[in-house]
Amino acid sequence: MLSTMMWVAILLMTPILSAAGWHFNEIQSPLHDERPDSRNSYAFDHPLAVKNPYLSTWVPGYQMNDSAHAQPEFWAGQPLTWIVLARVNGKTYSLFGNPDGVGHTAAATTESVSFTSSHTFVNLTAGAAKVTLDFFSPVLPRKEDYVRQSLPYSYLTVTAAPYGDEEIDVQIFSAIDHTWTAQHGAASLNYSSYGSAEYFQFYNPSQIPYTEVNDMATYGSVLFGTMSDDGVTHRCAPEHITVNQFDTGGQLADSDVSCSGLDLVALSKDLGNVRKNSTAGVTFAVGRDRKEAINYLGNTQTGLYRSVWSTEAEAIEYFLQDYESAYNTSLSFDAEVRSRSRSVSNAFGDKYADIVEASVRQTFGAIDLTASPDLLPADDLGAPPQAFIKEISSDGNLNTVDIIFQTWPVFISLNPDYIRLLWEPIMSYSASGRWPKEFVIHDMGTHYPNATGHDDGREEHMPLFETSSLFILFYAYEKYTGDASWAKQYSSLLTGYADYLVDHSLYPSAQLISVDAIRGYANQTALAVQSAMGLKAASKILHNDTHAEVGDSYASKIYDEALGLDGPTVQESTHFTYYYDQEDTWNVIFAAYSDVLLELDTFPSAAWDMQSEWYLRQIRELGLPFAGPSDNLDYTGSKLTWGLSDWNIVAASASSTAVQAAVIDTTHAFLTNGMNDIPFGTKYEVQGPRVGKWISNRARSTVGSNFALVALKEGTWW
Repeated sequence: MLSTMMWVAILLMTPILSAAGWHFNEIQSPLHDERPDSRNSYAFDHPLAVKNPYLSTWVPGYQMNDSAHAQPEFWAGQPLTWIVLARVNGKTYSLFGNPDGVGHTAAATTESVSFTSSHTFVNLTAGAAKVTLDFFSPVLPRKEDYVRQSLPYSYLTVTAAPYGDEEIDVQIFSAIDHTWTAQHGAASLNYSSYGSAEYFQFYNPSQIPYTEVNDMATYGSVLFGTMSDDGVTHRCAPEHITVNQFDTGGQLADSDVSCSGLDLVALSKDLGNVRKNSTAGVTFAVGRDRKEAINYLGNTQTGLYRSVWSTEAEAIEYFLQDYESAYNTSLSFDAEVRSRSRSVSNAFGDKYADIVEASVRQTFGAIDLTASPDLLPADDLGAPPQAFIKEISSDGNLNTVDIIFQTWPVFISLNPDYIRLLWEPIMSYSASGRWPKEFVIHDMGTHYPNATGHDDGREEHMPLFETSSLFILFYAYEKYTGDASWAKQYSSLLTGYADYLVDHSLYPSAQLISVDAIRGYANQTALAVQSAMGLKAASKILHNDTHAEVGDSYASKIYDEALGLDGPTVQESTHFTYYYDQEDTWNVIFAAYSDVLLELDTFPSAAWDMQSEWYLRQIRELGLPFAGPSDNLDYTGSKLTWGLSDWNIVAASASSTAVQAAVIDTTHAFLTNGMNDIPFGTKYEVQGPRVGKWISNRARSTVGSNFALVALKEGTWW
């Protein structure tokens, strides 16, 4: 049965990685051909190649007890072909991604599966060989690494070593097909070499830029390559022909003169004889290139990497050449994520670190770093970047303000400049005058990758939530970077937004918050709470004490005068209400985190102590419900039995240690309970007959909120 997270040294790499301080989340299991019935026998999806909204490949965790027959998927569930084989002493073994058993192959035995922030490892036995698959998507969040981070590629390294004392003869095979293109075989296909790289490329000569089907891009190109070297061969042909040729001779025919878009494209590498106490391996790259990355107000934004490598050929060659550097960087990065997250608590630090590590690739995999082609320089310094984030697994909006707000703790830890990068496209548009409303826009486009704005003023109505979020995030950026100049250029616009908060915050009209599954009734306490904090943040950005005074006066009415409490006085109250004058209602006040982290002091610590005690009494079997009482049908029209793991961790971070422990324990139990074959989901049942089952929101960047506790305790890391 699959265990929950435990730490092991990975086969073959123990000395190197242990010396670097790495630990691994390991999931071990016996072999099963079918999905087990036991709820504890499989875990969440594992990231394989996750770099942007269109290169987002995962594998259901329950299938990884037999990785030879596992079926990789796009984040939304579409099956993708990605076959990995090893030929050991003349016998061919399926290592990964061969669910139909194509060819005369035997299934290698999966020994363990483990992950860090950047890597997913699969350890197998294939006859006389120990084999490790390393699915590695570099996460390079530092400012000096924006260009490298923007490269839309991911690595797969296959390493083999003898299982016993005898040397082994090994060849490795990996292949993909048109399923990565969303074009059902209609894409054209060619094979190319450039410098030290060779690669296949699926492309659509009749593409329509900025289009997608079921969240997969239908334009751009899919590349699959490796370093040119002795022993590397390639072929494009029907699946059974390609696999059988490798099985028969351990190499491919180097045939590419008549490639069809329906072909399997394969690369193989002859590792030769591998002796005892040595290893040999090969690295492949897979990528999703879009020259027209984002439609920003009718103008093209291209991938930032094109400021240095202007063609796909140059980019994939550099990416392959950069493997050793990227790998070494990942050693220290992954170790630091683990150690800093673990250090938050002796009691629950290990579980918290598991959660954080499972969040890293998913967060950055929702973001594209881009630049305007008109600004691309001729040198290697890079162009001024912008960032675009997709609201994954809901309506696909672009640069949704509440999604940025639900992601931001990760940026405090790893690089606060991402806040500016994500907001700049919004602010530039808003300052142009095209957005006609007096409050902050909800998003920059109805569907990714089209940042077309909302000149007609029609968008999802969250005026107070988005406007208060702006000020909180702007002040967070200023506080953690020391840069006040960026906000200053928008001071006129910001002043108008602050005035909107002054006029509308205390008694919010009917409107939505980020949890838009709940109906947007008037007089939501938490919305007024967050808006008061927004005014305090605005006062610091704009150097206007009046905004702070108004924010403090609103907070006093809400808390000191008990407008937003369940009792007539503070002393007689136990919690903040969801709505004014509805004493039995309540919800998770995640805005408390902003007040505590940014030291806004909008509310006294006693307010959060009171709320902490309330949360402890509301914890259910598998977590904290988002709101209550559960039988209040006014929230959604049905019983509210679900919680939100991301907002729970944010709220818990500003709560007592007991609340933190309870939320981390239950979130970890949800993540590892084996009931959900999805990337890290955030909305799930915390009580009732379906407790532990995921409901919605998967593969979203909002798991970046899971950094909230370590960001509070550690601040910005570098």
